[in-house]
Amino acid sequence: MEILEHLIQKLCAILGTGWGWLVGAVIFIADYFAGHSFVVNFVVAVTLMDAGWGIAVSVKQGRFTLSELARLTIAKVAVYGCALFVFVGLDKLADTVLTTALIGSAIVLVEFWSSCGSMLILFPNFLFLRLLKHALKGEIASKLHISEDEVDKVLDENEK
Repeated sequence: MEILEHLIQKLCAILGTGWGWLVGAVIFIADYFAGHSFVVNFVVAVTLMDAGWGIAVSVKQGRFTLSELARLTIAKVAVYGCALFVFVGLDKLADTVLTTALIGSAIVLVEFWSSCGSMLILFPNFLFLRLLKHALKGEIASKLHISEDEVDKVLDENEK
């Protein structure tokens, strides 16, 4: 019993500080996502990849705003993190990894779609991206803050 009392005293001492709570939270999150680390890391990597392509488009347009990009990326990571948190919990209940893999795949595809829009703005001559041109018109119009009718004109100017 003395060992248990000592353990509780040490735990209370650790959780009596802000750093103790922070480290405890990080350990909890790491343990919670441990079996799904590939999906979580892949979602974070693709989200950062999209942010990188977004920066490149903004720089090309001469309207680079780091704070806006940072807010958007942090918001995406928070939303995706919450979604993954819920689906990891469901997977833990069902003793599977299927639902987390499915939601992670959907998130990765959405981010890749956004990245393709940015890539097409920067490299309108690439055949792979040109094949997606009509499907990406709405995405490109949103990124450039123009109407979908103006997208072809802007891409044709970028080709030169």
